[in-house]
Amino acid sequence: MKTSKNTIRKQIFFSHITVITMSLLLTFVSFNLYLNFYVEKQTSKQLIEVAKYIEKSMLEASMDWNDIQKFKTASNTDKNLSIINKDLKNTESFLATNYAIIGANMDLIYPEKRNNEEYTFVQNNIMSIISKKKGLLLEDSKKPVFYFNASERKYVAIVHHLKLSNKTKNVNLVVYSDLFKSKGFIKIVNDILLLILIIMIISSVITSKNVSKKISRIILLLSNYAKKIGERQYSTEFIEYNKNYEIAKFAETMQSMTKKLYTYDRTMKGFMQNASHELRTPLMSIQGYAEGIKYGVVDEQDKAIDIIIEESKRLSNLVEELLYLSKIEVMQCELNLEEINVEYIIKSSIERINGIAIKNKKTIEFTSNDNNIIIIGDEEKLTRAIINILGNCLRYCSENIDVILKNEGSKAIIIIEDDGPGFEEKDLDNIFERFFKGNGGNYGLGLAITKSIIEKHDGNVVAENSTKGGACFIITLNEVDTERITDI
Repeated sequence: MKTSKNTIRKQIFFSHITVITMSLLLTFVSFNLYLNFYVEKQTSKQLIEVAKYIEKSMLEASMDWNDIQKFKTASNTDKNLSIINKDLKNTESFLATNYAIIGANMDLIYPEKRNNEEYTFVQNNIMSIISKKKGLLLEDSKKPVFYFNASERKYVAIVHHLKLSNKTKNVNLVVYSDLFKSKGFIKIVNDILLLILIIMIISSVITSKNVSKKISRIILLLSNYAKKIGERQYSTEFIEYNKNYEIAKFAETMQSMTKKLYTYDRTMKGFMQNASHELRTPLMSIQGYAEGIKYGVVDEQDKAIDIIIEESKRLSNLVEELLYLSKIEVMQCELNLEEINVEYIIKSSIERINGIAIKNKKTIEFTSNDNNIIIIGDEEKLTRAIINILGNCLRYCSENIDVILKNEGSKAIIIIEDDGPGFEEKDLDNIFERFFKGNGGNYGLGLAITKSIIEKHDGNVVAENSTKGGACFIITLNEVDTERITDI
């Protein structure tokens, strides 16, 4: 059975659509609820205004209880009734309103009985509700608005206490209207809103699809690019993508990684070729002289034995350096931490290598602005790191090497520079890479070992060209503080 892939494209698409759809639906529901609430509130408010308008018309006509009582038997041409109905028609805008007048004894004064349809409607619906909820007729009623259903329509009504004269107490005016028009208005608004919602969802689907497609596409391209790099196809064309900062940064990082892998791979191949040559040469010498001694074809056996010993040492040193570097990098070589005077390890390193300098008629000069700079470290390994740099400088300097020790804040700075030709700019980023060989250089591991040792001491080492034109190495180490001394 084939299972669907849970791709980033799908995750982006569905999460985007879900958030947008939920937001739009929440907006639709919230707006709909508020619209219904607002329409009902405005309807009630308008009915109250209509009731007050009818009361005002009655007051202007100087109507009293006797005039109201006549409504029971009044004809449709009754002057006062005609005035009220005419004024009522003038108030109708959005609502089609009607009214009823109820006496103190729960008797229906208007509409008159002979108006059978309207009278029956009021009697069966409004009067039945008022008879159940007599509190609606109280003058201090807090909820004079009520709703009811009739003829498959919803109605709203408002009870208003008429105050025409002292004799008209307990006479109530009920103004009512069906909500057909307002519901129709709400339906139209909801239809428009629903149409907008559908358009927005369709637009969101199209937009989300395009966005997720673009993102997934570049990720797939980068994935294929990484796959080819993993297969050592370093000449694969790089994908330029600068539309999004994060993706562009990721692409640039992959390109940088590719360049480093290519450099490492090329250097590794070169090293293996040269290392095999370096190993083969002494092995061949050892084998050749050993066989010559065995078969008695070598005249100077002592010299042959000395060569065998020297070549064996050379092989041993190369293997030792490889093992030493491997141990440091995989942290199998623990540091023997103690308080160290930096000036002491520098002088000790110079003394160990000074014999070679004198032999080659070169000098090493040391200066310091503080002879009491203390760090926590492994004396043997730090000495080895400094000797490796001094040895590199001795190989390329013309006459002199300067070693400077100073402190800046909480840092101990060791500067080692020579008066040789310096580095080529293109080689500066790779000086400390294992197996790296610059122009005229060797495939030694000394500088790679130095970098590993310094970094294991939470320090830093960089190489640059000095102002004198030669090579310059800057080692930065942390000076010891009281708390760390206590811990040690």
